[in-house]
Amino acid sequence: MSRFLRIDKESSPKTVLLNLDLVATVELAPQSDLLSSGNDGRKVYATFLAPDKTAIATLHFDSTEDANAWVASHLDVQL
Repeated sequence: MSRFLRIDKESSPKTVLLNLDLVATVELAPQSDLLSSGNDGRKVYATFLAPDKTAIATLHFDSTEDANAWVASHLDVQL
């Protein structure tokens, strides 16, 4: 049976269901300099990848610590 994780977007009525059976890898990356303002230096993205490295979903976090905590609590995995 498939495992799904519900992801609610802040200040939006949109909801996404992430099929965890499709996720093979979770990668953290700092926010690009092109996308960040001067005070966004600590923001990161967590990208969920399929076995063929296709990006399934990307979540934005305010810090690496927030991303690690979210992944640990929702996926039971330590990054």
